[in-house]
Amino acid sequence: MTIRANTWYRVGATRQFCFVQKIPSSTDPRISVPTANENTRGFELALTWFTPTDEGLGGWTKRVMILSVKKAAALFREPDGEDAHVIEAIKAIQHSIPVSSASRDGEFTLPQ
Repeated sequence: MTIRANTWYRVGATRQFCFVQKIPSSTDPRISVPTANENTRGFELALTWFTPTDEGLGGWTKRVMILSVKKAAALFREPDGEDAHVIEAIKAIQHSIPVSSASRDGEFTLPQ
């Protein structure tokens, strides 16, 4: 799977969504590439990860993280037509949602 910067993805079969902010070099974050796949070495993903807080998708938790490209390629899928309205709803409120945690591949760096 090719992952693109500035693109939304659904996390597997869950109701979670991720926005790939950029694909920076793991050694020099000033360097980034526009796309990556499971074979891309030396780069990682800078993400904003949204998880619903209820079944009605009325509230969301926002996390920021750095994730390996290989792991993301196994987790992410392209959103389908039914996901478009959910992504648009998240986009409309994303700036008002506080960041609940930050992590590097699951290792939390900010308290929840």
